[in-house]
Amino acid sequence: MLNSASEFSRSAGLQAEDLTQKRSFLMIRSLVLLLLVLQLLMLLLLIVSAALGVSVVHKSASQQIVIVTVSLLVTGLAYSLLRRGFYDGACYLLIFSLIARSAASIIAYGSTRSAMVMGFAAAVVLAGMTLGKRALVMTVTLCATTLAALTWAEKSGWLGTPDFSVDPASWMVHTLILSGIAVGVYASRQLIVRAMHEQQAELKRREQAEYALRLSEDRYSRIFRSSPAAIIVQALEDMTVLDVNPAFERLYDYSRDEFIGGTDAVLWDKPETRKALQRKMAEAGRVINLPIETLAKDGRRLSVLLSSEIEGVGPERIVVSTITDATAETQARQAARQSAELFSKAFDFSPINMTITRVADGKFLAVNAAKDRVQGLSAAELIGRTSVEMGAWRDEAARQQFISKLRTQSQVEGLETQMRHKDGSMIDCRMWAVIVEIGGEPCVLSSTINTTEQKRREALLVDMAKGLSAETSEAFFRSVVQNLGKALGADLVMLGEMSGDHSVISLSMLQDGVLQPNISYALSGTPCNIALEQGDLCTYDDGVQQLFPQDQFLADGGYEAYAGAALRDADGTAIGIVNALWRKAQPPSPDRNALMQIFASRTTAELMRLRRDREIQRLNETLEQRVAERTEQLQATNAELESFSYSVSHDLQSPLRSIEGFSVLLARRLKGRLSEEEERLFDRVRVNVVRMHELIHDLLALAQVSKGKLVPEPVDLSGLAQQVVEQQRLRDPQRQVQISIEPGVSAHCDSKLARIILENLIGNAWKYSRERSDAHIGFGVLADHEDGRKMLFVRDNGAGFNMAYSDNLFKPFHRLHQDEEFEGSGIGLATVHRILERHGGTIRGESIEGAGACFYFSFNPRSPMVA
Repeated sequence: MLNSASEFSRSAGLQAEDLTQKRSFLMIRSLVLLLLVLQLLMLLLLIVSAALGVSVVHKSASQQIVIVTVSLLVTGLAYSLLRRGFYDGACYLLIFSLIARSAASIIAYGSTRSAMVMGFAAAVVLAGMTLGKRALVMTVTLCATTLAALTWAEKSGWLGTPDFSVDPASWMVHTLILSGIAVGVYASRQLIVRAMHEQQAELKRREQAEYALRLSEDRYSRIFRSSPAAIIVQALEDMTVLDVNPAFERLYDYSRDEFIGGTDAVLWDKPETRKALQRKMAEAGRVINLPIETLAKDGRRLSVLLSSEIEGVGPERIVVSTITDATAETQARQAARQSAELFSKAFDFSPINMTITRVADGKFLAVNAAKDRVQGLSAAELIGRTSVEMGAWRDEAARQQFISKLRTQSQVEGLETQMRHKDGSMIDCRMWAVIVEIGGEPCVLSSTINTTEQKRREALLVDMAKGLSAETSEAFFRSVVQNLGKALGADLVMLGEMSGDHSVISLSMLQDGVLQPNISYALSGTPCNIALEQGDLCTYDDGVQQLFPQDQFLADGGYEAYAGAALRDADGTAIGIVNALWRKAQPPSPDRNALMQIFASRTTAELMRLRRDREIQRLNETLEQRVAERTEQLQATNAELESFSYSVSHDLQSPLRSIEGFSVLLARRLKGRLSEEEERLFDRVRVNVVRMHELIHDLLALAQVSKGKLVPEPVDLSGLAQQVVEQQRLRDPQRQVQISIEPGVSAHCDSKLARIILENLIGNAWKYSRERSDAHIGFGVLADHEDGRKMLFVRDNGAGFNMAYSDNLFKPFHRLHQDEEFEGSGIGLATVHRILERHGGTIRGESIEGAGACFYFSFNPRSPMVA
């Protein structure tokens, strides 16, 4: 913009010069025309005077006619030169012709005192008005020299005798000369006045142009500094940086001071790219939105659009470049291109049939290369046709219903539908679809899979399941071989159970569709032996006789193909086998293998049930004896465990006291010499010793409640609960807990053990509600019985627990909270559970995590409880 303003100023100056030259041209052209008119009048006057015999200027009119005629021709020649653009030549010719004509007229008249002297004055005026100073001096010098020569010649008598007589004709000539001079002076004045007015207008226009230039420069400066696009100004000759704007500094991290005076070479990763740009600029003078890669100061690569243009003329030309950061746009385009490539590859190489149809009319736009297992149509048959036309939908209404569902849910997954195969049959299929936008138009991207065979297998399995579910034992095994034989088309299906002598006893056998008597056969040298050794299904699709020549059963039946699956117990022990045989070779079939495994799994469960029934029957025969023996063993074991637990707990106390004492002693002796880490380790020892004491104490309590003798008596549970609460308040006097204890609650139980129950339950409620500023703990009895029991409860509004883990509540050492949240050993609730079990009672817990917990418990239901 700055350069454009300078161009405007120079253009204004050139226009002013052209205007001045134009005015001079008009003025000299007017003078030439005036001279032509005057000389024509003079020539006419001379001719009339000659005809009348009157002398106008001197005695020889013929000489004057010749002079005027020559002057007229010279003036015409000057006008011709002027018309052809030879301005200076025309002016010089007129000046010299005026001087020559005046000299000739004086010579012809014979005296310098004639009116022709005014010609010299006219020549000087003409030179001053049309030419420069040098031409004016030269004209004055020439006129003065010529007059001096003529004056000397007149004085010497060389000019002849002049005629000083006057008459009206002389007056007329003088008047014409004066009139011509007056007209010329007046025309010159008018030209000068007009030139002054035009010059004033031009001056005003220049002032306006300069003002516009200043405004333009100010606007340019503002735009340059505030432009969000980076701008760099360089000298064209050597590409020196003249200026950069703040946006350039922000984009490239270069400051203006450190970049001005250098070149832009540091911005280019490849010098050849910069040279190519310079060549293009030299050829075209500009580039628009050229995408290039540049480097920031910190080495970052920036994708930009470069627009450069050469401004100015001459050696001071500059290059103004605008740089737009297109890094984000480039990355977005690359990401979009990569996404499109990924989509294209996923679409084209997907093994599942995929299509793209237009939402508006259902026309197929694209079909991938996967085989169409639903309609059996090729891409060429589908593209350009509509989905309704090709049988994908029953009619347009069905398609519109699908589109409406798709728009509502944004996508459809696993839609069960039917499509028409090109042979006319209806095919069950499952469809996945989503709406995508392609070229600004909504389209449906869909994929389909053929589920006809899957549904056939499912129906077959359902039929078989129905047939098997109603049978057990021998009837079940007969049903297995019948259904399996039908499903596989096998010539023989047999289900057998392992025997102790490495042989198999058949439980059911079907041959050629007929049930056969059970048999027993040795496993050695048979494919069944291989099937039992393998962990997976064993199959021989052809040549099984050649592989097992010792198996006479195969040879007698003429069987060529075999499939067998071992039936295994929970520990992996083989307990039976199910196998199928064919007299013809069979192709590999995943469906056949899957059916064999399904039947094997179901048969395994039934065979295990049968074996358990046998075991139960055998055990029932000695049940009473074994129960008595087991009860005695359990009692002895429990006594030993309780004694062991009590003994171990006591025996652990002594080493713990030693550890605690020695750690305290070491800490005192080493005080001031331990690092922070060592002091932290000593603290951890002491903390864990305290925790171990608590665990031993809880173990002793658990052992005591299990082995002590119950002393049932009426117990005031409300009063006992109040005592436990007071103990908690003494331990934690800062706590503000709202307590509600239902009065008059009592039970027939062991008072010491009842106190332990309340201490644990109320203590837990106190502990787990400590994070609540409005903690509340309640104790009371439910109004309704549960299974004939009157239920007591302890309720709080504390942290609660996750009911998914409620089965672990009453197991020793099982905690539902981390030690960092709430301390504890996990023995308390196990102790409560053990006490209530000894009373013949029960306990359960209910909770909403974060909203508190409630424990419902009851003593022996036969004990009278009064509320």
